Amino acid sequence: MKHGDGSKASPRRRALVLSGGGARGAYEVGVIKALEEQGIRIDYAFGTSIGAINAALWLHSGVDHLEALWTSLTKGNIYKLPSVGQIGELVLGHRWGLLDVEPLESLLRKELRLQRLKTCPTRLGMCITDLCTLETRLVGLHEIESDEELIDVMMSTAALPILFPPRHFKGEGMWIDGGLVRNTPIRAAINAGADEIYAALVNAAEIHECPTSMVQLVTRCMDTLLAASADNAINLVDHHNRIVAAGGTPAAGRKPIVLRAFRPRVPLEVWYLDFDPAQARELIDQGYREAIEQLRPESAAVVPDSRPMGSGRHRRPGDQSS
Repeated sequence: MKHGDGSKASPRRRALVLSGGGARGAYEVGVIKALEEQGIRIDYAFGTSIGAINAALWLHSGVDHLEALWTSLTKGNIYKLPSVGQIGELVLGHRWGLLDVEPLESLLRKELRLQRLKTCPTRLGMCITDLCTLETRLVGLHEIESDEELIDVMMSTAALPILFPPRHFKGEGMWIDGGLVRNTPIRAAINAGADEIYAALVNAAEIHECPTSMVQLVTRCMDTLLAASADNAINLVDHHNRIVAAGGTPAAGRKPIVLRAFRPRVPLEVWYLDFDPAQARELIDQGYREAIEQLRPESAAVVPDSRPMGSGRHRRPGDQSS
């Protein structure tokens, strides 16, 4: 994907926004592949939960490596059931998560290096929420001073309450998955000054079927919360554009925002913690296929952009092209 290198102004400031959704995050990889093929320059990448992890891994090592990683992941690469000793710690109140997430932490330690991420010209932001103060915070790379702090942020944004334990950041707070409050951080993209936003969502816009099992019931309840978060975030773009259209001081110097929200046409019947290589392959292909269709010139966005999409080749995010 093309990225701003700071040497000359990009005609538009573009942001990629990746939502949370656990194992459904493979869908986002397909969207990233489609955007890369269109040569779309990305200046900012903001993510929550698996979206933040996808963004960091993509910027660090490229979409081809991210795709290979997803199509090899199993549940055992992400979490384990607690040991007898860990169950005892839970009972005594010395442990804050039902699952052992040491596999995920080991994976992130192997895959990510802070200094490499800081050399990428695309700005990265990750959402986390503090259980102590209920503050939801967007953490940028400029705030992270070591690989250890980077892992703390990555594990925090992935910390699904009750199942995964919270983490400290810089020795403070109890930080968890930012998706509880801001699962689709479109506001971060607006605040950064982006005037073209590509948002990858993992929940369908409409659901018409009743759940038929307890797993589907729980999944549907979570889908409802995430869908509301996504819709609220999308409405922020509409609000911004109405302010710009009306003119006046709040809109000074701002352009209307072009938004393309990529989301599955039908609900993804995938449990959030069901990591499986074959399933990931299907979701990546689906995300790619649906994003390519939506990126066709005749496909509408919130604010139509008549400029043709560029063509590009696969490249590591740090590679530059005009």
